[in-house]
Amino acid sequence: MHKDQIRWLHVEASTKCNAWCPSCPRNQGGQGLRPGLVEQDLDTDRFREILKDFVMLDGIQFCGNYGDPVIAGSFIELVKLALKKTQKIQIHTNGSLRNTAWWQELAQLLSGTNHDVWFGIDGLKGVHEIYRQATDFDRVIENAQAFINAGGTATWQFIPFQHNEHQIMDCMRLSQRLGFKSFKVIKSFRAERAEARHWRTGEIFVLEPADVYRNKWQKPESTQVDPKDCMHLEQPGVYISASGRIGPCCYLVDQNNFESTEVLLKQLDIATMLDTTPLKSCLKNCGSCQG
Repeated sequence: MHKDQIRWLHVEASTKCNAWCPSCPRNQGGQGLRPGLVEQDLDTDRFREILKDFVMLDGIQFCGNYGDPVIAGSFIELVKLALKKTQKIQIHTNGSLRNTAWWQELAQLLSGTNHDVWFGIDGLKGVHEIYRQATDFDRVIENAQAFINAGGTATWQFIPFQHNEHQIMDCMRLSQRLGFKSFKVIKSFRAERAEARHWRTGEIFVLEPADVYRNKWQKPESTQVDPKDCMHLEQPGVYISASGRIGPCCYLVDQNNFESTEVLLKQLDIATMLDTTPLKSCLKNCGSCQG
């Protein structure tokens, strides 16, 4: 694959976050940072340099591996740079950062483009915060409403657990009243059964999978990854970390990251790797079982 074939970018604008979601890889079960994690924002000059490698792209997605993109101090500048290369922008956020004026400004910046901001809202007030620890439901709704009212296109993203699945329909109805374009109940590795910690007290509690998905999502360890299930192969794209390194995707960036796209594409043959020795992260997140 040549860099001219790359059609989309997955960008991590920051490894910082205000939330303490228990299954997030940036922390230890909801309390305390993961050892060795460096909190940093993607440098705008580095992003500008990387973008020179590409012709017009089909899309650019801002979604964190370890952080929330909106927390980046220069996020608006990063979006402006992205809009010089594509007219399709997707942003994933917990929505409790910034104020309504900032969200109105973002909506105005994205006006006239093909854009979608996914707000992670996992229940109503008092339930949402069980998983999205340290966020404020009222503030999320205020920010989302300000963005929508200013012309922004928004999606309500819902991760189902046993503690919130009873509120799916109520959340869907609220999303419609607020003007969200769509409501997405998503499959996520974060919804697996896990022991969690309260972000302040350290008190241990258990996150249980949603009953309606328990049997559907739990399966034996994956044994293969088909090319159609690998986003890197299905729609050629690369991942840019907050450190300014380039990798094949967010699951592999820790094991395989490079200074340039050219070096990445020459040294990392994803298709061959999947046929021979797929990495555990590929099997867990994108794999399927034989038989």
